[in-house]
Amino acid sequence: MAASPCQSPEPDAQTPLLDDVVDGAVDHKGRPVHRSRSGGWRSARFIIGVEVAERFAYYGIGSNLITFLTGPLGQSTATAAENVNIWSGTASLLPLLGAFVADSFLGRYRTIVYASLLYILGLGLLTLSAVLSSSEIQLLHKADTSLVFRHLELISLMSQIQRSAKPKAHFSIGGTSVTLILLTYIQDNLSWGLGFGIPCIAMVFALLIFLLGTRTYRYSIKGDEESPFVRIGRVFVAALRNWRTSPSAVTSEEESRGILTHKSSEQFKFLNKALLAPDDLKENRKVCTIVDVEDAKAVLRLFPIWVTCLAYAVVFAQYSTFFTKQGATMDRTIVPGFNVPAASLQTFISIAIVIFLPIYDRIFVPIARYVTGKPAGITMLQRIGTGMVLSIILMVIAALVEMKRLKTAKDYGLLDTPSATVPMSIWWLAPQYLLAGIADGFTMVGLQEFFYDQVPNELRSVGLALYLSIFGVGSFLSSFLISIIDDITSLAGESSWFSSNLNRAHLDYFYWLLGGINDGVEGTVDHKGRPVHRSRSGGWRSARFIIGVELAERFAYYGISSNLITFLTGPLGQSTVTAAENVNIWSGTASLLPLLGAFVADSFLGRYRTIVFASLLYILNAINFGPKLKQGLGLLTLSAVLSSSEIQLLHKEDTSLAFRHLELISLMCQIQRSAKPEAHSSIGGTSLTYILLTYIQENLSWGLGFGIPCIAMVFALLLFLLGTRTYRYSINGDEESPFVRIGNVFVAALRNWRTTPAAVTSEEESRGTLPHESSEQFTFLNKALLAPDDLKENRRVCTIVDVEEAKAVLRLFPIWATCLAYAVVFAQCSTFFTKQGATMDRTVVPGFDVPAASLQILSSIAIIISLPIYDRIFVPVARSFTRIPSGISMLQRIGTGMFMSLISMVIAALVEMKRLKTAKDYGLLDTPSATVPMSIWWLVPQYLLTGISDVFTMVGLQELFYDQVPNELRSVGLALYLSIFGVGSFISSFLISVIDDITSLPGESSWFSDNLNRAHLDYFYWLLGGISLVQLVVYLYFAKSYIYKSHDLEKF
Repeated sequence: MAASPCQSPEPDAQTPLLDDVVDGAVDHKGRPVHRSRSGGWRSARFIIGVEVAERFAYYGIGSNLITFLTGPLGQSTATAAENVNIWSGTASLLPLLGAFVADSFLGRYRTIVYASLLYILGLGLLTLSAVLSSSEIQLLHKADTSLVFRHLELISLMSQIQRSAKPKAHFSIGGTSVTLILLTYIQDNLSWGLGFGIPCIAMVFALLIFLLGTRTYRYSIKGDEESPFVRIGRVFVAALRNWRTSPSAVTSEEESRGILTHKSSEQFKFLNKALLAPDDLKENRKVCTIVDVEDAKAVLRLFPIWVTCLAYAVVFAQYSTFFTKQGATMDRTIVPGFNVPAASLQTFISIAIVIFLPIYDRIFVPIARYVTGKPAGITMLQRIGTGMVLSIILMVIAALVEMKRLKTAKDYGLLDTPSATVPMSIWWLAPQYLLAGIADGFTMVGLQEFFYDQVPNELRSVGLALYLSIFGVGSFLSSFLISIIDDITSLAGESSWFSSNLNRAHLDYFYWLLGGINDGVEGTVDHKGRPVHRSRSGGWRSARFIIGVELAERFAYYGISSNLITFLTGPLGQSTVTAAENVNIWSGTASLLPLLGAFVADSFLGRYRTIVFASLLYILNAINFGPKLKQGLGLLTLSAVLSSSEIQLLHKEDTSLAFRHLELISLMCQIQRSAKPEAHSSIGGTSLTYILLTYIQENLSWGLGFGIPCIAMVFALLLFLLGTRTYRYSINGDEESPFVRIGNVFVAALRNWRTTPAAVTSEEESRGTLPHESSEQFTFLNKALLAPDDLKENRRVCTIVDVEEAKAVLRLFPIWATCLAYAVVFAQCSTFFTKQGATMDRTVVPGFDVPAASLQILSSIAIIISLPIYDRIFVPVARSFTRIPSGISMLQRIGTGMFMSLISMVIAALVEMKRLKTAKDYGLLDTPSATVPMSIWWLVPQYLLTGISDVFTMVGLQELFYDQVPNELRSVGLALYLSIFGVGSFISSFLISVIDDITSLPGESSWFSDNLNRAHLDYFYWLLGGISLVQLVVYLYFAKSYIYKSHDLEKF
């Protein structure tokens, strides 16, 4: 037999056997049990299986029980809520009995086995009741309604007796979540019999699994010690018998026993009277010890906490009753033909717990520990109190949501049609469920810890049973309140607060009271083409979904682009110059494609369909991992997880494979973004990418680093679809496409290019066009006003509005062209800046190197800090000098950022010169893989200056290109803005290619050599600085002569 970890070094053959035996325990046959063959995970896996199945069965009934009672059993809402609370309360109180049985008589093993057998019996009988036909249900209801409740009581009894025998398993999130998603759907949509039958089958298998582990369990040997229940009970009895004893007699008894003062607590000193033996003490009656008295005090000390937590338990009782009934009346559609079960929203509680507990342990506790100096951050009682405060807030939210639901029902004339679906999404209930989960993370976990830690060691099962009994009594109190309120509010012919017609009920009075107004929105419809209402669409209702998609899409896009050069020069084995060219080409394509996306969104599909189709193609074949690769995020991920030999084969036979994946992502990403013109600064998604994904890609796996964005986009699309009902869809009239109208202007002007200015002036006068209505710039386009001689009957003649809109688009061209140098500088952030950083000292703490690409987050940080400074400080100061409402004009703002980008190139060149000198000084010119002993934080200034320049130039360009194009072409305007960076990336790629060819002379190192210690990125940066200076001068010339669009044209 293998030696135990506790084996003594003495060469005694018997020692390993002795040390391997577990004291105070035997195996299933009563023999000494060995540590190496029992306990630990050998036993835990069987017990965990039973726990998950038992929670699966329990929540399979409890979570949707109110729907069963108000549906097949035909009970009123108030009666059903009372019964659910009573059943739940009973289930939470019975562990007191279970704990007593397990600790004092049967033991935990037999308790679990017997309880499971009766649990299965109760589930089987309940399933049989549920499969009765409608006529049988009616007969049952009239003859013996209590039959179902007897089955439920049996399940409640056995469930909680069984759970009390397993004191350390109270958060079976897995069983709970699966139940809420799966079983509630089966119960609501398929069959109640099947929905109750599955838990029954699950419990049968769970019992078999538990029995299979019999040989691995350790069974405690019961000694001659007295039952802890009896010991503590005797203290109360003895104290009551001696209630007339004077304090001096008690003190004298303590002194005679040699009890020190500090051994006896000051609280509940009346229990010290139990130390005295009464005169009529029988020979076999045991006298209470100081340990018995202190244990009794410890249990009694819990009582005030137990009582004051009952209000929290009353709130807790609403989750599976009125919250579920509210949801059942609301719009539960996810996709056409599929309605989410109302009870399944309780899974948000589990989700919130799963997400919150690590945040609490890893973030909140260390911060609180630093402030309070306490190991746990805050005390158990402070944790409990925090959750109680959150429960108050969640009831306020629940009240507000219910008021909104009632108002919606009234607005749609549904007050007297209780079976109709209220056109309000069930996801309105999500916040209260999530807050309930967070509250549970504080209060419920705190109560478990408190009641487990503060009771005597022998009564740990009782401690957790007392904790559960809080929710039992709370459920009874909730049932009592419902009954009283229902009786009072049903008087004088009024609708009860808990009327079965929830549209006439007043759960809002039970939570809170509120009202609101509604009016229509002209020019838009809802997803079914009906008139859309302001109170139920648009605004933050829609924005929250779109913002979520935007964050996920930016997360996915930057998850690829920010570190793409590292992937290309690493796993794909490309040279630095080739990788930089490819990144620039890919980025350029991604920035130019919004022109196509804008055209598709504005002229054909509309923004909603464009986003949906683009998202689907974005994640195309994400799970179709067939032998033949196709395009998409999922397939890029697959490319990344190829083995080294496969990568080499890919590089030799078909290097373009990964680029086809990247091209599809580029296409769909930007088509999708062009359909969301007002969301272009997703700092949240970008920042998270820089921190998280770049670390995963460089230190864990490129496949995982590309796979996470794929999963994010799947959830983003689902989130976007959930908001379908909240969006406003523009009504397309008979007006001509703005693309066609503006295109006609250029075509007509070209056809009439020989027309004299006099003829154009004559045409303007004949139409009554006033001089100020026609701008002086690009007057050659005025020739489009003339109808050619061969004009076909159905061809439309251009108007002055068409011509002026065409001029507005053409007027942007000089600004567009002169900003390209800025875009070339911008392209370096994700290429050469990253490669520079990869050669430098990236150590933050020993053993942890910051990914070079993650420094791009500094640009985002600079933007976050600079924007409020710009709005709150710079603009007011500038306004006082210029008298311009925005402080400076849009073109002045753009020019300022271009100047800052020039400075950033100068700084980048100086830092690179410093890096090359350091490499030379340390003799590293010919060791490219060595780390240059120069901190990566030297790159911080150029990144920060890039972010500040973005605040000026990028934001200014967005405003200019959104404001100065015709109203119908706003998407095109922002696509033109993005195309600056697309063309700039292509120019950057072209420059790199040409310079590499010129500088790669025999015996000379290219400016972009793979050995960056021999390269000359500093020369390239100086060149870009010079180009930026020249283009800035040209920009200032054109900006000075720019004529802003006249908004008066909108009246035509």
